[in-house]
Amino acid sequence: MCAENKTNPCQGQHDCLADGTKPFCPGTVFKSIWRLRLYVLHLIWHMQNKGLGNTFRHGIFKLFGLSNKAYKKPDQPDSSQNKTVHQESLDLKPGEWVEVKSEDEILATLDENGKYKGLFWMCNMRKFCGNRYRVHKRLERMLLESTGEYRKIKNTVLLEGVFCDGEEWYGCDRTCFHFWREVWLKRVEGPQ
Repeated sequence: MCAENKTNPCQGQHDCLADGTKPFCPGTVFKSIWRLRLYVLHLIWHMQNKGLGNTFRHGIFKLFGLSNKAYKKPDQPDSSQNKTVHQESLDLKPGEWVEVKSEDEILATLDENGKYKGLFWMCNMRKFCGNRYRVHKRLERMLLESTGEYRKIKNTVLLEGVFCDGEEWYGCDRTCFHFWREVWLKRVEGPQ
C-alpha cells in the first residue's frame, strides 16, 4: 500500500515497513519524472529562443535554485531602468479581429524565463506572427495540469483556428489552443 494513500494507509503493519522504510510509491516517481520532463522541455525552448550559452547559464541557475537575475555581465546596463511599458489590456471581445505582433516585439515583452506574467511564449507560436485572426473567447481561469489547481488569468484570449500542431513537442497531437496575452496582439479592423 502506498504511504501517500490517505484513505487506507498500512501504518507500518507490513513486514516491508518493519525496518522503518517507506514503501515504493509510483505516484511520487511519476511526479518526479513529469517535473524532469517539464524542466527538459523548458531548457529546449530556452535554447531555441535564447541560444546555447544563455541556456547553459539559465539551467545551472535553475538547477541550484539561484536567481538568474543576480547574474549580469559587467558591461551590461541595468535592465530595470530601461523597461518598455507595454499596453497589457485591450479588453478584447469574441469576434474582434487582431493581428499577432512580430516575433521581435513579443520577445521584448518576455522575462529571462521566456514568460510574460507567468505565461510561456512557445516557440511554435512564432509562425502566427504578423497574421490576423478573430478572437474566439477570453480566458478567465485555467487548470494547471501539473497540480490540478485552477488559477485566474487576466488579459488572455484564444484565437479562432490557432492551435498547437505539436511539431515542436515530439508530435503531440492534442491540438490545444495557444494562450495569447493581449500584449502580444494589436486590434485591427478586419482580415487582411
